[in-house]
Amino acid sequence: MAVGVGTGLVMGMWSFDGPMPVPEWLGAYDAVSRRLVRLGHIAFLGLGSLDVLLARELPRLTISPAMKRLCSRAMIFGNVFLPLVLVGAGASHAVKYALPLPATAVFVALVLAAWGAWNAADD
Repeated sequence: MAVGVGTGLVMGMWSFDGPMPVPEWLGAYDAVSRRLVRLGHIAFLGLGSLDVLLARELPRLTISPAMKRLCSRAMIFGNVFLPLVLVGAGASHAVKYALPLPATAVFVALVLAAWGAWNAADD
């Protein structure tokens, strides 16, 4: 989450006619590259928050220890790589083809967590 705040501080330097010019590779405010970088910035914060919440709930889930490990590792993988790939895709559009990997990892983690919570509610 600290990386998300840090990227926000850097991005703030060129926002709203800030003291630094917008890097040329980002383009205008509505350019795809700039949107991907902004999405990556918020993904650092949002996924970090989800990861903390998941870690808190993981012991309560009624899934096997192996599934808990998979859930945790998938979320950590997505938490690290989804924001990085989004920022990378902003810099080079070819990187966008890697987006399904970390996005799927986050999806798998959240589905496992929901399934474990559903099973816990049935008990």
